[in-house]
Amino acid sequence: MISTAFFSGSIAELYDKHLVPLIFESYASDLAGRVAALSPQAVLETAAGSGVVTRALAPRHPAAAY
Repeated sequence: MISTAFFSGSIAELYDKHLVPLIFESYASDLAGRVAALSPQAVLETAAGSGVVTRALAPRHPAAAY
């Protein structure tokens, strides 16, 4: 039997509300710390998605260009 997934509402909102805190926030913080150790003058984030990594990077690099 074939079943088809059905989504309703804002998937991005549900992702940010449930998955980001559960899974991705600690990863984003760790990644931001690793980037901070490199002392970059500019940061280019690709595939930013919901912005969880960008939000973790920004306070650690106030003088960097985004």
